Amino acid sequence: MRLSRKNAIKLCIEVWTWCAETGKPKEDWPEWDKYGDIDNDCWFCEYDEQQKKKKRLQSCCGDCPLKIKLGHYCSKTAFGYWVKVETIEDRKKYTKLFLAQIKTLV
Repeated sequence: MRLSRKNAIKLCIEVWTWCAETGKPKEDWPEWDKYGDIDNDCWFCEYDEQQKKKKRLQSCCGDCPLKIKLGHYCSKTAFGYWVKVETIEDRKKYTKLFLAQIKTLV
């Protein structure tokens, strides 16, 4: 699936909204199969990979909409905390914070 920046943002919002509601990891999102062969469990990473291939570059996250907006990698966002927590309550908390950061891109 070829992604535009706008579509990557829209799909990230869908995934993380589902995660905020369920407390489940993004890898469990039931819609992944709907989109065919996706190399990443993140639409921003997928978009970045497509841009790298198109531009024939090797840079990591150079076209990630979140990195461009915030100026740093996702590990320095609420996502970085989300990855480390174990309880559903904490996952929901950091998911909502990360979702708010994603929504600033719209």
